[in-house]
Amino acid sequence: MKWSDLPIHPTPKALRQFAAAWLVVFLALGAHQYFARGHEKLGLALGAMAVAVGGLGLAKPALVRWIFVGWMVAAFPIGWLVSQFLLAVVFFGVLTPLAVFFRLRGRDLLQRRQSRDQASYWTPKQTPPDVRSYLRPY
Repeated sequence: MKWSDLPIHPTPKALRQFAAAWLVVFLALGAHQYFARGHEKLGLALGAMAVAVGGLGLAKPALVRWIFVGWMVAAFPIGWLVSQFLLAVVFFGVLTPLAVFFRLRGRDLLQRRQSRDQASYWTPKQTPPDVRSYLRPY
């Protein structure tokens, strides 16, 4: 995803889905704070915020557009960093040790290493017995 792919002009359906998700998530957070943690004021504030933003977004989606866009702009760099980190972990944690292991064992699947008695890298290709096989490549 690129910066240009961010939904600056989201559809009303996307805004309603965001408002419904906001309502559910912040009500759950408020209930957790109120009942499990014993923070009554914080739980009530989160519940009120959930009902206010979620209810307004479900009734008139255009009212939560800037909250949605701000949320997407804030979440984009986080997602980009996490994906780059995971790619680096896979590359340096899996592929690089595997390549070092293969190099130490002398594995050469592409036959790039030239032996001393070999004049060139050329390998003769076997011609197919039947010309019609060109029409069936697989």
